Amino acid sequence: MADSKQQENLIAYLDGELTDEAAASVEKTLAKEIGARQEVERLTRTWELLDLLPDGRASDGFTEKTLTAVRTKLATPTQSQVEDEQDDVIPGAGRERVIRLGRRTVAFLVLLFVAAVGFNSTFQKGAEPIDELLIELPVVERLDEYREAGDVEFLQTLEKSGLFDAPHKFDSSNRQGPNGERPDRKRD
Repeated sequence: MADSKQQENLIAYLDGELTDEAAASVEKTLAKEIGARQEVERLTRTWELLDLLPDGRASDGFTEKTLTAVRTKLATPTQSQVEDEQDDVIPGAGRERVIRLGRRTVAFLVLLFVAAVGFNSTFQKGAEPIDELLIELPVVERLDEYREAGDVEFLQTLEKSGLFDAPHKFDSSNRQGPNGERPDRKRD
């Protein structure tokens, strides 16, 4: 289907309402585009079918009824016009509107505050397990070593035996540096 501007030009072309230049432009388009030609054929068939319909005739009172409805519509004030007039006539009506607006604003702010508090409390509860893990991080980092050691009694027995107190010949902390000093022993 052609776009609305092209369809308007095609309808004007079929009605003979285009200038010579515009009609020539539409004819070039029809020569190039199969979609435009199909649209012209569809429009032509539509006009032919409309010509087959009997002419419709409005009832005798149609014009009078339509004009009466328009006049009535124009004479009837809208709700906003009524409220504006009441604000001018009734003292305090504008004040009530301001109070309603203030209540809505306060309700919105309360709702916003409750949402922020809920979000914050949810976020803080989610952070607590992370804080606990950070406290236990040194234990977690050396967990494999602790598992290999077995139980605590075995480690206490090793400490009492004094096996790790004396420096060993293979211990790097027992060696001298290039200037004759001994490196500091580092313990984790």
